[in-house]
Amino acid sequence: MLHTVSTSPFSSSSLSNCLRYSDPNSEILLIEDAVIAAIDSGEWQEALTLSGRRIYVLHDDVVARGLSREISEDFELVDIKGFVSLTEQHVTQMKW
Repeated sequence: MLHTVSTSPFSSSSLSNCLRYSDPNSEILLIEDAVIAAIDSGEWQEALTLSGRRIYVLHDDVVARGLSREISEDFELVDIKGFVSLTEQHVTQMKW
């Protein structure tokens, strides 16, 4: 299952709930303000890494927020084409 998180973990519990309720084999795509969770050595980076889930981060949203050099190498940056590919690969999806 693909979980798409769009809100900052500092303003909403969406990412926390996603990690709590998603299957460990799920994949998570961080978009919009949620990309802040992927900052290297940030408050959420370790939790995401230790979750065992594969984490993707939308490159355009990273650039739009001026975080290009801040994203942890633990996560895979994807462009819009990669975003579309992820949605095509997963029959079931959950938006947080």
